[in-house]
Amino acid sequence: MRTFGTFTFEEVQELFSIEQEDTLPLLDEWLSVSPIVPEFERESLSRLKTHLLKRVLSWNEDELKMFFIGPIIELANLETKELKSFTQRTIEATINGIKVGGKVDFMIAKGLRTAKPPYFCIHEYKQEANTSDDALGQLLIAMVASQNLNENKFPILGAYLVGRNWFFAILEDNKYAVSNAYNASDDDIFQIFAILQKSKEIITRYI
Repeated sequence: MRTFGTFTFEEVQELFSIEQEDTLPLLDEWLSVSPIVPEFERESLSRLKTHLLKRVLSWNEDELKMFFIGPIIELANLETKELKSFTQRTIEATINGIKVGGKVDFMIAKGLRTAKPPYFCIHEYKQEANTSDDALGQLLIAMVASQNLNENKFPILGAYLVGRNWFFAILEDNKYAVSNAYNASDDDIFQIFAILQKSKEIITRYI
């Protein structure tokens, strides 16, 4: 079995016949949400933004997840009655005769104690300093595996983070598109929060 961490985005494109587009309609809709953030959430996000700006270059990956990503995900309240959030859960699939698998940093999926199809949202996280991994490649292969397990019935929402920079992605059929970077250490954090909340609305269409 080949693990997610060994893939580059070029390999994922070539091996699994997916093509990058400048954008996709669902990505445009997802990103165009207005950042209307209530006062409590705005104050919490402002504190997180300041903390990130001070510490992002010294945090390792676990510290980034613990002190910044976890709190913003919890604040966004992405779970529903049908869907739960999971971290460090394994996905395995055989696609075009190639067995792939690996742990996913964060996902939204069906299941209560065990993540199971359908999978709707996949995140990949990397620290800002000293990273040589292909975060987009790891995100894409996890999204392709999720799409395969879902029998390609739904678009897959994704995000990858490199320190302060967030990128959002959609995989639909054999097309994918990725946003420009959103910088969580400035006022982009409010747009990031709105996009995360919008993902919950989009996902519930397919339940």
